[in-house]
Amino acid sequence: MVPNQDASAREITASIARIATLMQKDTQRVLARFGLLDTEYRLLGGLRRAGPPFCSSPSELSPRYVPVTSGGLTGVVNRLARRKLVRRLVHPTDRRGVIIELTAPGRKLIEAAMGALAARTATVTRELSPARRIQAARLLRQLLRAANAAFGVSPFD
Repeated sequence: MVPNQDASAREITASIARIATLMQKDTQRVLARFGLLDTEYRLLGGLRRAGPPFCSSPSELSPRYVPVTSGGLTGVVNRLARRKLVRRLVHPTDRRGVIIELTAPGRKLIEAAMGALAARTATVTRELSPARRIQAARLLRQLLRAANAAFGVSPFD
């Protein structure tokens, strides 16, 4: 133990880090069953969350769902388009731009992957009562806000 260290603060941050590592590894295993990388899952998920007609521009997808460069996003879209999970459409108001559309096979795949991940995530909190889950969520939101402030980042970085 380090002198003057808040043991509870260290325990909280160590637990969060360990949970994040475990969840990240488990997520990769689940996504591999669907033939998806994390960035591909994020892009398909962003399109699914957009709701009908399941379209979005690359600039709307990139910062919010797929934190990659524009070149990286092009690579993700290219891989998914080759698998016919998305398609590029001409932007309706800007002929130089494109819209990425989730195809029916893409929607089927992302919904299955989201369901599988939701089931795995539920196992993490299964031991907590509904009231404890609400309490944990509230406390973690407070910690996240504090971490964003302490590290000088916006909630979407």
